[in-house]
Amino acid sequence: MMNYLLESNSYNPWRNLAIEKHLADNVRPGDLLLYLWQNENTVVIGRNQNALRECKVQLLEEEGGYLARRTTGGGAVYQDLGNLCFTFVASPERYDLARQMKVIAIACGKFGIETEFSGRNDIVTKDGYKFSGNAFSVTTKCKIQHGTLMIDVNKEKLGRYLTPSEEKMKAKGVKSVESRVCNLKELNPAVTVEEMKLALQEAFIQEYGELETLSMEHLDDIALQQTCELYASWDWRFGKSPECELVRRKRFSWGEAEIHMTLKNLYIQECKVFSDALDVELPKRLEQLLINQRFDMRNVESQDNELQEVIEWLKFAYF
Repeated sequence: MMNYLLESNSYNPWRNLAIEKHLADNVRPGDLLLYLWQNENTVVIGRNQNALRECKVQLLEEEGGYLARRTTGGGAVYQDLGNLCFTFVASPERYDLARQMKVIAIACGKFGIETEFSGRNDIVTKDGYKFSGNAFSVTTKCKIQHGTLMIDVNKEKLGRYLTPSEEKMKAKGVKSVESRVCNLKELNPAVTVEEMKLALQEAFIQEYGELETLSMEHLDDIALQQTCELYASWDWRFGKSPECELVRRKRFSWGEAEIHMTLKNLYIQECKVFSDALDVELPKRLEQLLINQRFDMRNVESQDNELQEVIEWLKFAYF
């Protein structure tokens, strides 16, 4: 049996999630690995979530942020450099959720912070404030537990990005659960990301014994890059969204347009347009233009001034 530690040298969520997959794909019998990583200005949604419902993506990306979709379930989380992500990657016989949670509890206890596992996937303080969300995956070769540790996260951005726009929408998929959250630094100012990394390593050694540190140089950069490109792609981040129904409405100089859309994998599968425009054929032309298009309107253009005005509005307001 071998225990390993790997710390990512990247703040890019797509690469960090690709590293996690690489570790899971290459775990050997008897291996247990602690992987520590950080993402910069990122919203991560669960495997079965609808991006439209969980996040103001346009605002996030305009401000230099990232949207990422993980392979595990659970809800949406905001992460920045005040957050520390951890992953336990284990061959099935080494996976032990109770012991893994104990590592987190011991690490937090070094700062005088008492914790408990709550519900299906949260770690909370003794006062019930959530500072860690967890998610899990299982294959025949590997079991994974990964989670967040809110140490000094920008809660203003957390609230701004994770509040979806007020649109009339019926969306399938898992919805995030609102929780009372706190930063560990609020409980003890001595807690920093670097100090927590050390505390986790010490707690791991206390629970499991000797820990061997791995270098990023041991990873296959070609395979990593391919997975990273997949996780960065529109089809993975948005196209995996479950079906939803959406209504968008706006008044233009020529009249009002109300657009009803059924989206599947965030492609417009069905479209019905209502309008009080004097041009009675405009709704039909707009429907024909929108049907089967990607919801971000990336490749949609029209020589019709009224239709192009609608398209430009949708491009700006798609999330």
